[in-house]
Amino acid sequence: MATAAGVSAGASVGTLAPATLSTQRQAFEAFPYGLIVLDRRGRLVCANREARRLIDAVGLRETGLTCCALFGCRLAGTALEHECLTELALDARQVLPELRVDIQAAGGPSALWVTAAPLDGAEDRVVLQLRPCSASDRRRRVSPHWAPGTRLRIHALGATVVEAPEGPIGGAWLDQRTGQLLKYLIAERRRAVTVDEIGESIWPRADYAVGASVRYYVHALRRKLEPTRGLREPSRLIAVGCGTYRLALEHVALDADEFEARLSAGVAAAELDPQGAAAEIERSLALYRGEFLADVPYAEWALAERHRLHELACMGLRRLAEIRTQKRALDGAARALERLATLQPFDEDVHRRLMELDIARGRRSDAVRRYATLRCRLRRTFGHDPDFTPADLARPRV
Repeated sequence: MATAAGVSAGASVGTLAPATLSTQRQAFEAFPYGLIVLDRRGRLVCANREARRLIDAVGLRETGLTCCALFGCRLAGTALEHECLTELALDARQVLPELRVDIQAAGGPSALWVTAAPLDGAEDRVVLQLRPCSASDRRRRVSPHWAPGTRLRIHALGATVVEAPEGPIGGAWLDQRTGQLLKYLIAERRRAVTVDEIGESIWPRADYAVGASVRYYVHALRRKLEPTRGLREPSRLIAVGCGTYRLALEHVALDADEFEARLSAGVAAAELDPQGAAAEIERSLALYRGEFLADVPYAEWALAERHRLHELACMGLRRLAEIRTQKRALDGAARALERLATLQPFDEDVHRRLMELDIARGRRSDAVRRYATLRCRLRRTFGHDPDFTPADLARPRV
């Protein structure tokens, strides 16, 4: 373990008297809060007495310790799930406001307040201050949107939810024009859209001044998502072109895109690894919590993407049911078909396959009940009965 003298490595202390250097080392070691220095890869260079005590308390070893191991950098569900604290401090080139980090200590959950900054005079060193925090203290950060590398998370499957790293950015604005603009940019996220397109799509039949309105609400949206952005500082979340705007997906994590990527990976692996593929498809479908932008059900500009993602979910459920059926996991297949039947309430083939599974599992009463429900729905909507009868269900299809 390095000594406190490591703090002065690369710093501008060459002209200080030996007694002053000794005092600095003593102050570093006796400082009442934890102090640690990391190299550019996040590896521990040195730590004071209190930091060593905190590291020991959470059941970690100083040798080979990294900030990622200590703070959970890039681990799902942590305050730093998309970032590395060392990289953030080096990129920011300034002191980062305090961050609360929850840690699984040997004696149970613990928490620390952490402040990080690049070390003056050392381009590849970061200094951190650690102070204990009660695990029951639910405060997250002193300053929101503090880190230049943080990403916005948006849940667009179901009701829209916007989350900064410190928590949700909710409120009535999501149902107002500023929120409508964000949802439109989400729906058109794969391209830059012009001011006129935005105006015509969101506020049809608006007057000639709609361009000024669009620019105003773009400004309002940026202010809502990036409240600490400087007056002339470019937005990291709403990219601007020549009269166009787009959502900067490199800084935005969208559940719809994660759903599609996971589903595609699962379906592609179905032939080589059916079990692994089924697990990945199930994980993707867990993200499909509802229709795309369900809180704007009548917005025409959302319909195409909503239909596309709906069809992807149905395809995934069909594939999952096929894999489960092939593996004779009939209960799992039935669960997939039940959800598929909810998404496609008038698809007779889906309902018939589900009823056939009921009979294969010895649940004839469930099959009859499902048939009666389907028959009532089709008669009420289309005026005809299903193309099959309960007696057909027990006979294999040609």
